[in-house]
Amino acid sequence: MHRETARHTFRALAGVLLMAGLILALGRCDLADPTEPQSLVVEAFFATDRPLLPITLRRTRPLNAPGSRDENAADGAAIEFVLDGEPVPYEEHDSRPGLYVPGEDLGTVPAGVPWALTVEWQGEVAQARGRTPPPIDLGEVCVEVPDAPVQAVRVDSLRRDSLDLPAEQGYLYPVNVSVEWPVGALPAGADTTHWVRPQLRPDTAEFSSRVVNFFLEPVDVRREDQFRARNGHRAWRGVYAVPVAGSTSALPGHDLTVTLTRGDTAFAAFARSRDDPERREPVSNVEGGLGIATGIAIDSLRRVVEETGEKCYVP
Repeated sequence: MHRETARHTFRALAGVLLMAGLILALGRCDLADPTEPQSLVVEAFFATDRPLLPITLRRTRPLNAPGSRDENAADGAAIEFVLDGEPVPYEEHDSRPGLYVPGEDLGTVPAGVPWALTVEWQGEVAQARGRTPPPIDLGEVCVEVPDAPVQAVRVDSLRRDSLDLPAEQGYLYPVNVSVEWPVGALPAGADTTHWVRPQLRPDTAEFSSRVVNFFLEPVDVRREDQFRARNGHRAWRGVYAVPVAGSTSALPGHDLTVTLTRGDTAFAAFARSRDDPERREPVSNVEGGLGIATGIAIDSLRRVVEETGEKCYVP
């Protein structure tokens, strides 16, 4: 078995955030009414114990006027960011309109400090503020794979106006993954209502639509004190599926990334609503705009899954 822990640098962390599904989907913000004026969309994550990440600014566009990435970029904005009482300059990237990077290297983002963000763009002012959470560290991760695949019904679509559900028989390996992380000692008077998002990301094609994932639960978002407690750790158990051709097929080897993200209520509302089909865009905490600006803590583990049975790993 092969495992590599992810204590990511600036570039790798940005990739994990994208894989974890935290970045705002531009397509959702494109669903503006054709007569609705354009609005500023902010994407900003400040990760504890990591270098400052870029801030992305976009504009909404009506359905009848979609644009390219550069056309959707909110360029020429002025950003004012204050971290723990110190102003941090942000400059627009030379070749990436709408992408704003820190103007100087200030090291890593400390835990438990306040931050405030103000963006001015074409007469609009968007603001957000918060506090960075304590760091989060993965503990033991156990992966359990059955000896043989099970038969399942694949649902390709779910039409709410009809009982016609296109389905076909198939086989899959349900992979159970248990995750633990230490609670850690919070400073006196610290906010204890943090939220945590554990997620399983296999690099294999999804077996089904979100219907099957609803039952398998490869991701969760809960207030941290609602996870099961055991010996000073919190614990969560998730499941994902690996499709195979038949009942005697071997488990395909694949990479699995386990990610833990800790954040505040704004992070939780965004993470819970970003895949809600009833919403045009996720819940935003940005005053005067759309999108998300929040402090997070993140840790991840990547390993190769290629055998049946149970394997446990302790970083």
